[in-house]
Amino acid sequence: ESLHEVNVGPIHAGIIEPGVFRFICNGEEIRHLEIVLGFQHRDVERLVCSTSNVLRQTVLAESMAGDSTVAHATAYARLVEKFASDASREELASTSLPVERAVALEMERIAVHLADTGAICMDIGYQLGQVACEALRTVVINSMQLWCGNRFSKGLIRPFGSHYPLCGALREMILKNLSDVERRYGEVARCLSNEPSVLGRLEDCGVVPAARASRIGAVGPAARASGLVRDVRSSHGWDLYGRSVVHEPVVEQTGDVMARLKVRIGEVFQSIGYVRAWLEASVPEAPQKRPPRYDVPLSPDRFAFSLVEGWRGEVCHAALTDAQGRLSVYRAVDPSLHNWLALALAVRRIGISDFPINNKSFSLSYCGHDM
Repeated sequence: ESLHEVNVGPIHAGIIEPGVFRFICNGEEIRHLEIVLGFQHRDVERLVCSTSNVLRQTVLAESMAGDSTVAHATAYARLVEKFASDASREELASTSLPVERAVALEMERIAVHLADTGAICMDIGYQLGQVACEALRTVVINSMQLWCGNRFSKGLIRPFGSHYPLCGALREMILKNLSDVERRYGEVARCLSNEPSVLGRLEDCGVVPAARASRIGAVGPAARASGLVRDVRSSHGWDLYGRSVVHEPVVEQTGDVMARLKVRIGEVFQSIGYVRAWLEASVPEAPQKRPPRYDVPLSPDRFAFSLVEGWRGEVCHAALTDAQGRLSVYRAVDPSLHNWLALALAVRRIGISDFPINNKSFSLSYCGHDM
């Protein structure tokens, strides 16, 4: 009789996607959270197989989760390229495409981690951190707009080539902007790590122990904040990962909101270091023109999959081709699918007023859960 329900959604304020949070509370304390998703189903996996137009498939892939455009587009492009001939794959490896895709992935990671840092600051009333991180995120996504014409990198990743190869001028622009972000974000990170009012809200809040995170299959920063070393860049390295850099995942042990924030902070500086090294070592002064190809024949009756570590965690795309070399079955898994239960576990036995900062600390996708 002491329990009561608090229902939130499916319609939320602003532009937040639809979903239902049903809290079972004892006073202010959350005893259980039931998360109901499925309002964003677009049948995108069937749509990919309903057309043989590779460009249309690419546009569908990069729209699977709008904040992970590069991750999903890269997973699709690598998957389609695996169905091509060995000669085509060897030719790709010798181009600048691996560098461009790796830079784009890390830039997307930097941008969203900055945004999530600001969102956490907003929910605890730390306005200085919020405003600073919003400004820094704008610097990064505006860099992507100067590179490819879209702040969220749509149109940048294409199979077998690119309309926007990197060159000396773009390199200098990105390096300059990242140096500015690195310096200013360092100041924000020092404030967040030493401000008593911030630590009082974030430490020991929303704890997901390593055993629970492992049992539910958590991935990405959510898993690494609980002490689990799960990162495709180190376990299943591809292209530059494992070849030009030996990736060491940023791992925390406490599994609370502060740990999830520290993982993001560490990964921002780590990604800036990766991008700087790649740009300084591998980008030519003049762009190497290699337009995408949408007519490369795919091997018939084959299975392939690709793994990419997006900013939220591992993105997996898998497909089968039929006897004519067309995609007949397509499946895509966004890391949100693994981590929604982690959010439900994190908020047990905490005050309902702390739900927003826990929600932001996971930063999951509704539409990514429901392809």
